[in-house]
Amino acid sequence: NIFFFILIYFPFSCAINAQNINNNYSEMKEIRKNSIYFEILGNGALYSINYDRILPLKNKLSMFIRIGGNEYHGESNDELSFNLIGATGILFGGPKHFFETSVGYTHFMNETDRLIVFTGGYRFQGSKGLLIRATPMYIYNAEKGTDQPGEDSFGNSIYFGLSVGYSF
Repeated sequence: NIFFFILIYFPFSCAINAQNINNNYSEMKEIRKNSIYFEILGNGALYSINYDRILPLKNKLSMFIRIGGNEYHGESNDELSFNLIGATGILFGGPKHFFETSVGYTHFMNETDRLIVFTGGYRFQGSKGLLIRATPMYIYNAEKGTDQPGEDSFGNSIYFGLSVGYSF
């Protein structure tokens, strides 16, 4: 599948290029590289808790890797479902204001939905640790259209996420 190829190929190609860069001066070396944040709406549909790690590449350019998850209570039953989120992307700008773009995947454990998420948005990462993200996104549901009659499925639409957290 092309989406999984992009998700895997992209971080490795950036990491290979990063080895050839002169890092004598880089604003990205000075930013906090670890973040934990709460996202409302976004990749997890309703909410999620996430961790990301920034990997500086060049002055004003970094890559990040994100993992996260949430617990979802289905409407049709009382069964708990833990859902997994993964993404990789690029940050451009700094040292506090960034354009963020990424490709992600959300796996709902007890549902048929499998989401591929394309984002482009704004990230504020303050020098004392405050993190705020506003990310419009397009969510593609790889399973949409294969649901049983009467089931509602999420995705294949434009969506929005808002995050608040702490960088360290």
